[in-house]
Parts: sequence; structure tokens; C-alpha cells
Amino acid sequence: MIISDRLSIAEAMLHLDGDKFSLRDYPFYHAYYRGNWRSTLLMCGRQVGKSVSAAGFSIVDCVAQPHFKTFYISPSLKQTSTFSNTRVGKMLRHSPRLKPFVSGNTDNVFLKILANGSELLFSYATDNPDRARGVSADRVVYDEVQNIVYSEVVPVINECLANSPYGYVSYMGTPLTMENTIQYLWDTSTKTEWVIKCENCGKRSFYRDTKGIGKEGLICLHCGKYVNPRNGVWVDMSPDEQRDPSVLPKIKGFHVPQIILPANTEDPTRWARIINKMETYTEAKFKNEVLGISDSLGTRLLGLEDLEKGCLDYRIPDTPGVLVTGGVDWSGGGSKGKSRTVAWVFSSSPNSNEFRTTWFKIYPDSNPVDVVEDIAKNFLQSRVQLVIGDAGEGALANSLLQRHLGTIQLYQLQYCSSSTPLKWNNADRYMGDKTTLIDNYMMQLKKGHVVFPHIGLMSQVFKDMLALYEETTATGKKIWTHSPVMPDDSFHAQVFCWVAQKVLRRDLSFY
Repeated sequence: MIISDRLSIAEAMLHLDGDKFSLRDYPFYHAYYRGNWRSTLLMCGRQVGKSVSAAGFSIVDCVAQPHFKTFYISPSLKQTSTFSNTRVGKMLRHSPRLKPFVSGNTDNVFLKILANGSELLFSYATDNPDRARGVSADRVVYDEVQNIVYSEVVPVINECLANSPYGYVSYMGTPLTMENTIQYLWDTSTKTEWVIKCENCGKRSFYRDTKGIGKEGLICLHCGKYVNPRNGVWVDMSPDEQRDPSVLPKIKGFHVPQIILPANTEDPTRWARIINKMETYTEAKFKNEVLGISDSLGTRLLGLEDLEKGCLDYRIPDTPGVLVTGGVDWSGGGSKGKSRTVAWVFSSSPNSNEFRTTWFKIYPDSNPVDVVEDIAKNFLQSRVQLVIGDAGEGALANSLLQRHLGTIQLYQLQYCSSSTPLKWNNADRYMGDKTTLIDNYMMQLKKGHVVFPHIGLMSQVFKDMLALYEETTATGKKIWTHSPVMPDDSFHAQVFCWVAQKVLRRDLSFY
């Protein structure tokens, strides 16, 4: 199903801060409003009209099509409340031509229902999608998507679109690191750039670095003369050339840096601010917030040398110790199909802080249910006494594994965000604060308490472990995440196995 030209509806019906809504000074958003791509991405610098456009876009969808449902997601309650109240709410209240559509109270932060039956829903998620489960929608809008963990959140929330005849997804945000969610989305997009024609030499330029920033405005990269951003057109730098109709097309990805805004190039005061930022910001901050491009890598606690120091010259399976536990990270289909099931076994002695790897296996491209029997066989041969399995995607697989293990106890562990590192939920699983557990296991690795077999066996495992890096969200929360194209399953299988060691020892102390 197709929704008609949103731009005409927006400019005819919406008001913003007392004036009629207009994209006259934002010509690059015309295509965004007029297109009907299933998936779009706005990869933007700061203060380029992104949130206003998202609000107008969301309202127009709901006005144009009765019973349409838009679901907005940001990383935090504060960001969602601000968007709902000061963007969408104000437009609904202060746009005279929207009055026939506004029924009842539009002050509800999380739900606004229009008279034509359309709904605007609002929620938030950073690394846990549970708050947004169970909603049905026709479009999901992810704002500040750079602060949302792709593998944990996006595939789950996108299931909200499963029964929609539209199935639209809109991503938008400001870049951070080269491994971040928004960079992953950009890499899988059409990489569409605003290409500006020079009136002097007739050649065209687009801008991803500081080379085009002149003292008084944007300059042609070919002849050095000043150019007018209004003379731009969108050009796909990575066109969607897929021919198989069963394969979903690429994300339509628009790059919107501050330097292509006519309001910035036509106002000397505003352009002077950009020059000042170039002189005072760090290189990474200027790239992110002004140029709208990613820079640098995420912070890692461990390097390859740290991991290789833990390798000893032995093979697996190895002789079990006194205390033997198993851990399983079940495949959840994340990382665009790159998620795999990984099983791990640690052996230790009661009075030792050393955790020795006595068996592990990576199961690529497999359904968790299909590998249960092989995991159980190897756990039994390793003489495990306790197993912890990932509860996130493995409820059925954990249940089947427990049947094969017989009297050997299997507990489920679900990652969450909690002030308590690990606690039993009085029903069927442990709830573990993801950041705390990873922090603590990282310290075990850093101190050399984890022993791995011969280095020749560890190549893929170490790649998984080095995929994990640390970021700080916009709210100041520290999280562990990984590039959506780099699986980290081997690391989490070890965490579950190490937690099983803690449970077996009845030592639930954490840093």
C-alpha cells in the first residue's frame, strides 16, 4: 500500500511555532517526504531539522491513512517525552487544519489517538526491548538510533510490523563510532549524498570531510568557487541493484551534514559558528555532530595479546576438574544471520581462581533445537554438574537440553538492566545485570584467571570476544555492545559458564 505525497499534506496542514510548516530551507528533505521506501535512514549532523521532520512525517502518515499506527522509539524516557510533547503534541494542538483529527486528550505522552482511528505510540529502549513488545504498528521510527543496541532491540521491535500492509521503518540519528548501530545501517544502505552543482564550473560535489568548508561558505571541490546547497540533488553512491524480488531492497540512506543547510551557508553568523566548531571541537566530535559521519572505534578493555596470554598448549576435550559447569548462548538470528549457538565448559578447583576451558563448540548456521543433542552429549562426557543457558532466545532449547541432561540441573539466565548483579526471579530463571556480569568476567580475563587451549583453536573465539566494546549512551549509561556484523556469541557462552561456576560455588559476590 502507498501513502500519497506527504510533503503536500504537511505544508497544507501543519503549523510549527506559529508558522505554516515549510521545507523551503530544507530542500534535501523533499525526497524523504515524497518517497515510499520501506526502510529509510537519516544520518545527520546535529540541528538539521531531523526531529521536526520526524514529527511532521509521523503525523502526516496518520492523517493520510485512517487507522495507521506509528510507533516512535528513542533511547530514553526523557527523549521520548520531549519528542511527544514538544514536537508531535505542539503540532497537533497548534495546527488549525488538524483540529478535525484531534479527538480527546493529546497530552498523553505514550499514546495519541486521532479521530480517524490512527494512533501515535511512543516508547523507549536502549539495550532491552521488553518495554516495546506486544505493540502492532505500520511504521516504526527509531530516533537517536546510534544510542540503541541494534542486535538486542531492533529485530525484536521490528516484529511489530509483522501484520502491517505497510511495514515501514525509519531510522535517524547522529553518528558515533565506526562500529555503532547507525554506521551499520549506513553500510547496508544506498549511501545517498546531496550532490551540489557548481554554477561556475558545472561539476558536482558532495561533502564528507572539511575540504569543502570555506571561510564564507561551502566551496566546489573542483574549482574552489562558492556553491549554493539549493542546487543539490540526491545521488545513490551504493545503488540498490538487487534483482531478486524476494530479497528486501537496501535501506534508503540520506546523509545530512550541517554544511548543506542553506540557513547555514546564507547566514554569515551561522557559518562563523561552523568555522568556530572546526577550530575548537575534537576531530571526532566535529565529524559526528557537524559532518554527520562516524569516527573512531569503540573502547575495548582487552586486546588480542591479553587473550593469547591465556592459551596453554593443550587440546580439547581436556580432562575435567573438580567443579565443572556448562554455558550455552543460543542463536537468536541476530547480526543479520551471523548469530550462532556456542556451548562452553569450564573446570576449576574449589580453592582456585582459575577457570580452565575443557570443551567448547561453535555451531554456525544452525537452529538451536537441532544442536541440543550434540551439546548434551558433550556436556555429559565433560561431567558437567551445572549448566546455565541463555534465556533470551533459548526457552525451548533450554527445556530440551534439560531433558537430555537428566538429573543435571540447568538454570536459565536472562540479561537485564538492574541494580542487583544476579538474582533469582522466584519462577524459572536468574536475572543478571548485563553490564555488571560482563564487567566482572572481563576482570577475570584481565587478571589471567581464564585458561584457553592451544592458540591454534582460538581464532574464531577471540574474534567473537574482540567484537565486544564499551560505549556510553546519551544518558551517561555504560553499555557493552558489538557491531551488528560481528557476532559475540563465544563471549556470552563463557559468561554463562562462568556464572554457573559462581552458582556452583555458592559465591554470588561481584565487583
